[in-house]
Amino acid sequence: MQNPTTGSLSLSVFESQYDAYLLRVRGLSRSTRSLHHHVIHKLLSSRFPIGYISWSEIRFNDFVQFLASEFARLHNRWTQTAWLMVLRSLLRYLSREGHLPSGWDAALPAIVTRKHISLPRGLSQEQVRALWSGSEGRKLRNLRDRALLLVFLRLGLRAEEVANISLSDIGWRSGCLKIRSAKTHRERVLPLPQDVGEAMASYLKVRRRHPTHVFEPRHPPFSAQRRRDHVGNSMRYLFASSGITDRGLHSLRHTAATAMVNGGASFKDVSDVLGHKSITTTLIYAKLDLKSLMRVALPWPGGAR
Repeated sequence: MQNPTTGSLSLSVFESQYDAYLLRVRGLSRSTRSLHHHVIHKLLSSRFPIGYISWSEIRFNDFVQFLASEFARLHNRWTQTAWLMVLRSLLRYLSREGHLPSGWDAALPAIVTRKHISLPRGLSQEQVRALWSGSEGRKLRNLRDRALLLVFLRLGLRAEEVANISLSDIGWRSGCLKIRSAKTHRERVLPLPQDVGEAMASYLKVRRRHPTHVFEPRHPPFSAQRRRDHVGNSMRYLFASSGITDRGLHSLRHTAATAMVNGGASFKDVSDVLGHKSITTTLIYAKLDLKSLMRVALPWPGGAR
């Protein structure tokens, strides 16, 4: 919708158009698009408080000043980098659409990010044992938690992937499991470990209602977001009741990947299981494969010390 007097574009309309571009052209997940929306709305609503955008009035310095004021508030390096990524994406889009000159995205200030400087924070063996003990029992909650724990630890799935597992995705005879990812918009088929299949079957047998998805809440609504919240809240409760307060749900994914790497799996295999778009994302786990690193390490000049 345009302002009838100035011909400028409504902020809400532009945000809808840009979100559609991020989804259809770039294939970004909902969480990533939400970050784009948050940053861009803050930028454009501060620059055009009346709610209508006039691209002819915007200057490159508007982006610089916005970053300077926000970076003074955002001290986390990773958050700053994410906001820069959003603005570069926006500038490339606006240039492609003919709203702004090309090259503005490359002129934005850079942040030095020492990528992969830290090791992934997986769980210790003691913490895994604590989670295992915490999920023991024959009650519905125990069977659910045990099934969830094994799915995360054996397959390294994302929370939304676990929440999306439907009964039709399980190949009980073939021993395969179909995974649907909203993050990458791709499907992959993984081997279904026997203990994972048995745990899910034990849980499903005691469900009073026959669900469409394996890990559904007991009461409606049964939307995708509600299922994801149910999975996350169940695991967070298990963590807390097991005395684990310094790790989050994603540490289960790191733990599974670490076990695969140290068990001899190639990085291509790990990348396929985890559903990474690029194998470079998986290479962070190379630092955990100490035996392989020792084989390629150069000898110390002058002998061992």
